[in-house]
Amino acid sequence: MNAIPVWKERALFIEELRALVIADVHIGIEFEYNLQGVNIGIQTDSLVNKCRMLLEAHDAEKLIIVGDLKHIIMARDKEQKTLMMREQREVRNFLRTLHDVAEIIIIKGNHDGALTTKYAKVHGARGLALGDISFVHGHCWAHERIMKGDILILGHIHPFVRMTAAVGYTSIHACWVRGKFRRKEFLEKYGNGNKNMEFVIMPAFNPLCGGVAVNREHIGGALFSLADMEHASVYTLEGINLGTIRNLR
Repeated sequence: MNAIPVWKERALFIEELRALVIADVHIGIEFEYNLQGVNIGIQTDSLVNKCRMLLEAHDAEKLIIVGDLKHIIMARDKEQKTLMMREQREVRNFLRTLHDVAEIIIIKGNHDGALTTKYAKVHGARGLALGDISFVHGHCWAHERIMKGDILILGHIHPFVRMTAAVGYTSIHACWVRGKFRRKEFLEKYGNGNKNMEFVIMPAFNPLCGGVAVNREHIGGALFSLADMEHASVYTLEGINLGTIRNLR
């Protein structure tokens, strides 16, 4: 099996599974921006419509969400509790609508701790394997059985590349990152895993998300600490290979 990025989109398609794959939807992130004084309307309908369009365009039977479907982790005061309730309604509407289009599978991310729903199959944060492709959000260690596949699909860091022109102008571009793990470190952690496993880090599906400039910032923690990030390749949403992270620094 192979996971093919959808051209100009923040999604993968796996033909053999008839599955569209997305990560980091962060429904409710606009509420956080609102608290900071940024006036952004609710984006759920836009996210639903984008998913529906991609599902129908690829005749997909499954929608796999690789973590962080929702955004708010914890409510610390009354105002945040109110926003969390609003977010829960938006999450429910998102899932209920798309449940009529495709089977929904969720692998929990660090923002999804309390997530429960009758509209999807929800798997724990240590990952899910479907054939030789595995899925884990990336904020914690995956189960060893997950690391026996050929390809590992990750989210979590919302990768982008920061480019600076000679005149000083800076631009940022959401991107894909594809590479391999450092074998010695990989086998020390996952002795029975596939030392030749490749990883693919997905861009955040929600364009409102911030992220990590992979060519400017250190990427560590859990599975990312095993990845050979310096030699990983960076691709734009249009499929242009920009080269390795090391060469882009």
